[in-house]
Amino acid sequence: MAQSSRSNGTGFLELIGLIVEGAWSIVVGHYITAKNFIRPGTTDQYTNWRAKEKNWKPAPGYRGDFALIAAPDRPGGLRCTACMQCANVCPDKCIHVEGDGKGKERHPVSFYIDIGLCQFCWMCAEICPFNAITMTPEYEQAEADPRKLIRDIEELRRRGADIPEPLRPIMPE
Repeated sequence: MAQSSRSNGTGFLELIGLIVEGAWSIVVGHYITAKNFIRPGTTDQYTNWRAKEKNWKPAPGYRGDFALIAAPDRPGGLRCTACMQCANVCPDKCIHVEGDGKGKERHPVSFYIDIGLCQFCWMCAEICPFNAITMTPEYEQAEADPRKLIRDIEELRRRGADIPEPLRPIMPE
């Protein structure tokens, strides 16, 4: 039996068609790239956006930065009793609490949250039996130095000084 000169079964016209189809896809790809290259951008840089929208406020229930709510009549000046429930429920283990005292005199001596690890799930604020921790509507959390993403007890106290009750998220229906 004589072997065919065509090894893959593709004829000359089919080969030309494949070459034209490939060339056409390259032309279309370059057209789309060129069109998007010359059209004006739709994304603003963060600092430009912030300058335009100085009075922007997040929607109610926004899960932003953290705060500890003050209680002047309690030891340490916070509602927190260092019960460790927030640290135990945290899926990221980004909350660290050290307490001092017994019973009603118990209070945190060290409390910090590493928001670089946090996934902002709200579980810490939800489980707190004393409503001592909340998330604020503060949305600017970007830092150049990762060490500045750790919120210590003094900063958390300062953030929560004007918050009388924990802010609750608005759950979707």
